[in-house]
Amino acid sequence: MQKLNNKGLSLIEILVSITLISIILVFLVQLLNGLEGETTNNNFAYDNQINRAEIIKTIEEDLKSNNLIGVSNNSNDNINLYFDFLNNFSSTLTSTTKETINNFGEKEINYILKYTASNGEKYSWTMKGAQIDPCFDFAFHNDLDTNNYYFKLNIYVYNKPYHKRNNKDINNVIDDIEITYSDNNNLLSKDSKYLTIDSNSDKNINSCTN
Repeated sequence: MQKLNNKGLSLIEILVSITLISIILVFLVQLLNGLEGETTNNNFAYDNQINRAEIIKTIEEDLKSNNLIGVSNNSNDNINLYFDFLNNFSSTLTSTTKETINNFGEKEINYILKYTASNGEKYSWTMKGAQIDPCFDFAFHNDLDTNNYYFKLNIYVYNKPYHKRNNKDINNVIDDIEITYSDNNNLLSKDSKYLTIDSNSDKNINSCTN
């Protein structure tokens, strides 16, 4: 009859097993945290897609219904953009904050983007769980050969509170607000930091650093 081995596990074998199990558990926790973070970020981006689409559609349609002659920004603390049109009308795009109290009695800062169209109509969008960066990027190209100019305004939107996959250093562009416009450069009459009238030029401006 074969004898059973009743010696059991040695101390070294037990320690090795515990170490291996610990490594596996650490890996699983990191994996789950990563998946949770990705889900949170995707849900945040999805929640703001309606706002984002409405903002872009409203502003681009208003700009295209007029002849833009000038762009200026009057603040470094918040977005405060002025669009001047050929017909002496103008529109403004501003960002602001509003402090509220949540259901737990805690203070919350809500970020709001406002647009006053060329016809005087006012729009306001509260970004859900988001922070609007006051430092926007403005890319401008003027081509005298084709008599056309083009600009792209990019407003950065981050998760609030801080999120490791969507912040000032690592930005998730899916929820940024990108507004584009093009027109005949013969209409330009206001040479400024953002627009250049009489030369072929490319500008890439950050409102807080340039």
